[in-house]
Amino acid sequence: MVRKIISDIFTEPDNRTVCPARLIAILGAFQYLGVSLAHYIQHSIFEPQSFAVGFGALLAGAGVALGLKHDSPK
Repeated sequence: MVRKIISDIFTEPDNRTVCPARLIAILGAFQYLGVSLAHYIQHSIFEPQSFAVGFGALLAGAGVALGLKHDSPK
């Protein structure tokens, strides 16, 4: 069951080919969270509004990339 969920997240609709746009979006989200955590640990400053704007931009960019990829010819 877990393998199917992970396969659905990271692969194209054929469930065999890895989708680079999804992989980059997920890795980018983890990287953004890691950099934000490191900044908080070093400086003890967290600005929720700045974090939300940046994370929202990351999610919007990923959504646009996946939307454009869906409309492109195979």
